[in-house]
Amino acid sequence: MDTEKTEPDYNTLGKDLSTRPVENDPFKQQPTSSSMPIIAGLLLILAGLLGLFLWAGFLLIDSTQLLIQIQQVTELPPQITPEQLISIFQMCSVIGCILSVFTILGGILAFKKKRWELALIGGLLGLFTIGPFLLASILSLIGLVLVGISKREFQ
Repeated sequence: MDTEKTEPDYNTLGKDLSTRPVENDPFKQQPTSSSMPIIAGLLLILAGLLGLFLWAGFLLIDSTQLLIQIQQVTELPPQITPEQLISIFQMCSVIGCILSVFTILGGILAFKKKRWELALIGGLLGLFTIGPFLLASILSLIGLVLVGISKREFQ
């Protein structure tokens, strides 16, 4: 009788090596959670609110007062009437409000670390919200970069 113990060859026995329990590996990277998606979410929400307040304010301006101001300040080309200019201005305000709402939605999703694609789209649309002194666009750009960097942290 052979008293020498040999280690079984798992390849010849047809057993799967992945079923063997793995002990704590000191070189295995532990998943880390950073605060980049949360910061990105807050920046996108802030940018969306700034854009929403700006465009909603423009939408609520009295069109008769705006018409008087336009006629006093500038001379319009003969092809554009002041009424057409006001309607274009109001249409841009509605579009800006819609873009701001999508930016806020993207910020909420980034804050919750869910649906990376929609958070990224919200950041992209936030670039067009403009906001006061382009502040909303700058905040959206920073939030967009942070969302793009932290893709692995989203579910």
